[in-house]
Amino acid sequence: MTEPKLTAKGRARRDALLDAALAVIEREGPAALTHRAVAAEAGLPTSAATYYFSDIDELLTSVLRRSVADYDASIGRLDPHDLEGAADAIRRYALEQRATAVAHYELLLLATRRPALRADAEAWYAILERDLGRAVPEDAPDAAARIRSAALAVDGLLLHMLWRGEPASHEGVRAALAAALAPLSAGAGAATSA
Repeated sequence: MTEPKLTAKGRARRDALLDAALAVIEREGPAALTHRAVAAEAGLPTSAATYYFSDIDELLTSVLRRSVADYDASIGRLDPHDLEGAADAIRRYALEQRATAVAHYELLLLATRRPALRADAEAWYAILERDLGRAVPEDAPDAAARIRSAALAVDGLLLHMLWRGEPASHEGVRAALAAALAPLSAGAGAATSA
């Protein structure tokens, strides 16, 4: 469904509803997401939620799209060569932007059962692989496998941080990230020497 042109007030209401949806998902999971719950969380009438989001799939898709955009703004353009900056971005996303991160992962899992969410869920992984791919020469014969291995490790690190809240320190995240990114530099000497 294409979004109607919104006034400034309309955009603010829609954003408030998306903020509320993220809060509901973090607190109770996506199964608790209803127009009524989101409207109550936002302090708006239920009719506002149904006006901006005709059904739950549209609301879920909009929340996931926003989460992917927030992820891209937070961690996207991650520079695997800047370990300090990458560790800071991951720590911020997992610990300081926890509502978005938890909602994102809940929605990624929900996409396994709801086809309407799959394309937007796949966008998350495409962003991560795009960013990690900058550390591997395009002509490396095993570039895709190395990028995939590093993406799986970073994904696991994020899940661990969301679940256990650790590592919480910048140094801890940096050390875990260095290990996660190791596949990117495996054999890099041979691949990058000219």
